[in-house]
Amino acid sequence: MTAAPEPKKTSLFSRIMIRLTLPLLLLSAVFTGTQQTNQMNAMNEFYKIESRYAFDSIQKALSIEMKNEKSLTDLQTLGAKLETMSQFHHVAPLQIFDLLDRKPLFVHVEPQWIPLDHQGIEESLYQKQLGNPYHVRVDKKARKLIAYIPLEGPSEAQIFAARVIVPLASVKGALNQSAWTLALMIFFITLTGIYIGRGLAQSIIKPIRTLNEATREIVKGHLGKSVDIRTGDEIQTLGETFNHMSDSLQAMQQRAEDANPLTQLPGNQGIFHELSKRIHERQKFVLFHTDLDRFKIFNDHYGLARGDEAIKKTARLLKQAVDELGAPDDFIGHQGGDDFIVVTRPNHAKEVAEHVIKHFDGEVVKSLYRKEDYERGYTLEVDRRRLAETGEEQLVKFSLLPISLAGVSNAKRDFADYFECMSSAVEAKKEAKKVVTSSYVIRE
Repeated sequence: MTAAPEPKKTSLFSRIMIRLTLPLLLLSAVFTGTQQTNQMNAMNEFYKIESRYAFDSIQKALSIEMKNEKSLTDLQTLGAKLETMSQFHHVAPLQIFDLLDRKPLFVHVEPQWIPLDHQGIEESLYQKQLGNPYHVRVDKKARKLIAYIPLEGPSEAQIFAARVIVPLASVKGALNQSAWTLALMIFFITLTGIYIGRGLAQSIIKPIRTLNEATREIVKGHLGKSVDIRTGDEIQTLGETFNHMSDSLQAMQQRAEDANPLTQLPGNQGIFHELSKRIHERQKFVLFHTDLDRFKIFNDHYGLARGDEAIKKTARLLKQAVDELGAPDDFIGHQGGDDFIVVTRPNHAKEVAEHVIKHFDGEVVKSLYRKEDYERGYTLEVDRRRLAETGEEQLVKFSLLPISLAGVSNAKRDFADYFECMSSAVEAKKEAKKVVTSSYVIRE
């Protein structure tokens, strides 16, 4: 059964010209000046709305980017990302100011920082305390909107501020009109308004109102709002674009809410959707359930802060492994605590697992333990069971933190659903835990 061909769309320009024709051509000479002024004002309003979207998008992106230690050590890559953001949002080159060192990260970026910029930074820090993500200053003379966005670095002592500059439209003076010209304009507008009003009401005004109402719903936080516009022209295309944007915003919100705050990796909801999608599409993959053995003992010995550092270093190592040895669509999720999920292709699984174990034992563990503990190969902890039973404090040796990767593959079988896949991973995890050192297993 063949699909019915789409109806031919007529351009919005053609439809408007048919209705306006000669009357609007006569009117154009009368209200050209007013039309130009209104157009420039409308453009300014559009730029303000667009700038708010740019400020919000840049604030969210940089809040994540500046917390990444790699960004501060590789300024060349950070600069390239800032340039990409500037081009995407049509703003002036982005600049970031280091409040601790009192200097910009990129001294060559124009325009340079001035006293008003420092005042803007101070105001943005105050606004952040009030719950506002940034502060906006209007430069009427230069016709610019300048936003100052406070940002946190990888550590609490590192504070930055980003400056985002958005140009405004240049408003031209309106034409001076005499009384008789104004009267003539009103007369012609009245006649043409009656003529074209009814024709355009259904084809333009109603769809615009529908889009406006839907936009207000999105502003209120009701993401996923869609519109049904069938005019057969550019307005219908605009409505379809609006629906795609609304769905994308909803998906972005869901991903942001699900992301683990410590590692920024997808959480349980993202893991569920990723595995369910691959199982439904009958893709072949290996699922690794990854965790750190005796992590609680490590936490008790070194404290929660060092435990969080161990989790973040593990997340970075897993990402490095799939980036270097996996496929572009490999997936990493964070279930919580020290539990991670890695999904890769069967032909990459062994190399990824061996890479993780090698660099975890050789680099991550060394960076987490004190020198004397690392060189000794174990830590000394009070035997809590003996302490509870006899009251005697006896020290027990605990070997250094190992990592386990329990893998299950559907290369030779199919999983019915997400739950069967995870259940198989739990069984594989029991086998991996039998080894006291870092290890991996892959069950097919």
